[in-house]
Amino acid sequence: MSGDTYLAGKELVIYLPDLSGGGAERLHVGLAPHFLAAGMQVTFLLHRRRGELLDAIPSGARVISLDVTRPAAALLPLIGFLRQERPAFLISNTEHMNIIALWAVSLAFARSCVIVTQHNALSQQAKRPSLQYRAVPLLYRLSLRKADAIVAVSQGVATEVEKICGLTNGSVRVIHNGLIDDSFEARAAEPIAHRWFGESSVLVAVGRMVEQKDHATLIRALAIVNRSRDVRLIILGEGPLRAELGRLAASLGLADLVDMPGFVANPLPFMRQAAALVLSSRFEGFGNVLVEALACGTQVVSTDCTFGPSEILANGKFGRLAPVGDVEALAQAILAALADPIDTRLLQSRGMEFATGLCAEKYLALCGELSQKPIRKDRHA
Repeated sequence: MSGDTYLAGKELVIYLPDLSGGGAERLHVGLAPHFLAAGMQVTFLLHRRRGELLDAIPSGARVISLDVTRPAAALLPLIGFLRQERPAFLISNTEHMNIIALWAVSLAFARSCVIVTQHNALSQQAKRPSLQYRAVPLLYRLSLRKADAIVAVSQGVATEVEKICGLTNGSVRVIHNGLIDDSFEARAAEPIAHRWFGESSVLVAVGRMVEQKDHATLIRALAIVNRSRDVRLIILGEGPLRAELGRLAASLGLADLVDMPGFVANPLPFMRQAAALVLSSRFEGFGNVLVEALACGTQVVSTDCTFGPSEILANGKFGRLAPVGDVEALAQAILAALADPIDTRLLQSRGMEFATGLCAEKYLALCGELSQKPIRKDRHA
């Protein structure tokens, strides 16, 4: 892979809050074997040692916990870690952790190259009802100049970060998430015994039960869809809105048509057997589940939210898009996907464009580039 000559034996630290089943966590767990194969030492540095993906860490990678409960509390432990470990590269994830990582490297006078990754829509994160999120754009403008590289998971996210932070066009590198690995086919073919498959058309949604994912709009759309045909919905994931979504389904007379089995370590068999995968998000950074569903050959319906879905689906070529929060439009898009499916081979071919190996090559190439550059003089200013 690109950059191997410069990377053998060097430590790469992947900085995450924990190893829960989120998109960033799943991405890096999938990339880790490729980094190890390139001869790098891989360390997962966590705020807390917890999460469904702990058992998925590849052999040869370390897991270290800073044992903190919030990003601000991680600053001093992270400075100590950097001074002791002296890693060659630090890949940080999520807005607050990106800021903490950049300041920790600066205050530790570390020579580590920091790769900041942006996985979500920065403008949407800043709208959350908390001062710590509203302050993120300002803190980003003050901090991102310390980064050795900034990576966004979609072009839309990259453009937005550049605009909000006053960066020059093209200064944020786009590396689409890599999700399709050598084990994908076997994982997708694993058996599941859900009673609904084979009985009727089944829609599947995968994602945490939070406001961003807007499962409520999907449940309301299901009520409209069922006026025309027998369709059921499985929502895979956990989150604080579980009880509220259950009450909504019951109020619409859909209690027997909506199943919420919780977090599933391997959702691919559900996607493969589904009539369609539906993403109803208000915003995304990328949309990992869309890629996975495409690679399974499954029909895809998504809101045309910022950012990611329209890039993945090529503005509707590989799946149906509906306006955010529009119940009627989402229902009609689902009905269209069921009535006039896109060729399975076309969907699978598109999904394979987002291979884990290709994504890893791009990260390794970036590390190779950074390893040959001198440490920036303004790093510790």
